[in-house]
Amino acid sequence: MNVQAERSAGYSALCFVVLTVAALLLTGVTLPDVTTKPTDLAAYAAVHRFGLLWGAWLTLPAAAFFLWFLVGLRSYLDHAPGRQEGLGTFAFGAGLLAIAVALVTSMLQTAVAYVSPDLFVVDGIAALYVALIFTIGGLGWAPISIFLFAAAHSMRRHKSAPPGLALLGYFAAFTAGVATLGIFFTDPAMGPVGYVSGLLGAVPGLLWLIWTGFALIGIKQSGEA
Repeated sequence: MNVQAERSAGYSALCFVVLTVAALLLTGVTLPDVTTKPTDLAAYAAVHRFGLLWGAWLTLPAAAFFLWFLVGLRSYLDHAPGRQEGLGTFAFGAGLLAIAVALVTSMLQTAVAYVSPDLFVVDGIAALYVALIFTIGGLGWAPISIFLFAAAHSMRRHKSAPPGLALLGYFAAFTAGVATLGIFFTDPAMGPVGYVSGLLGAVPGLLWLIWTGFALIGIKQSGEA
């Protein structure tokens, strides 16, 4: 077991959370609904161009930190007592898919913020905004839900983490799954970028990441003693 690598994976999880929160604050906690008129979307993008572009760019370092966390988490789960059934690899694959979705989302966000506002109407850039909304929310939460469930289930089966951490992972997986149901709602609060689906999808998962990061750091420190 590589002590330093798995400890650094814990720090990477914490760095990922910080960058994700920063990107969220830059982008905007709530974005306009998909029913917003293209002219209003153009005005929003023009006003928030700086935050949208920097929020998208932060996906690069955030993805790097999360990928290293995935590597360390997989190693940590695979070295747990008992016969492994591949849950660590399952979580790793779902995490890779989540990163891929995040990168696609950042590309769409960049396109929306980069183009001239008049293109929202004449060249149909508003369609890119709709695609952005449904990758940020809606079924964009699906790979996150799968990742959280696989990691939490491995922790519980092999007792490789505090029981409360596994339970929080189950809860975060459930709420992220519920957030995918936002595609069935037209109400702004419950829709794909509504604050309700956003809180359900993001907050429990980020709390799980923070706890997991500290758990990795703490376990490795005690393992060296």
